[in-house]
Amino acid sequence: MTAPVTLQRIVVSTRSIPAALSLYGGALGLEVGRRAGDLAWLTSADGVEVMLHEREARPSDTAVAIGFAVDRLDDTVAAWVAAGGALVDPPERQPWGERMAVVRDADGHLVCLSERA
Repeated sequence: MTAPVTLQRIVVSTRSIPAALSLYGGALGLEVGRRAGDLAWLTSADGVEVMLHEREARPSDTAVAIGFAVDRLDDTVAAWVAAGGALVDPPERQPWGERMAVVRDADGHLVCLSERA
């Protein structure tokens, strides 16, 4: 039997570490750890690492979207947009029961924000 798999890290390609830090660190409140060259490390409340890598970003709506659970969805969406992100779908109840919004970061990556129950 194999050991259980855990999510260790999500890597986000970005053209600008400062712009990405404004969204993921500032608007979402992920804890900013260290920076080294073209990399920055942030950590979610449950310990998942989000690594920002400054390099060419090629977002796609049909690829992977990161999902974060937040306490105050409307406030978080407003902070995200104020920090330079874009609103795709406003907060609303989804057919599967959660209240969710979809936003884009400064590089065009989709991010799903769900209100923590």
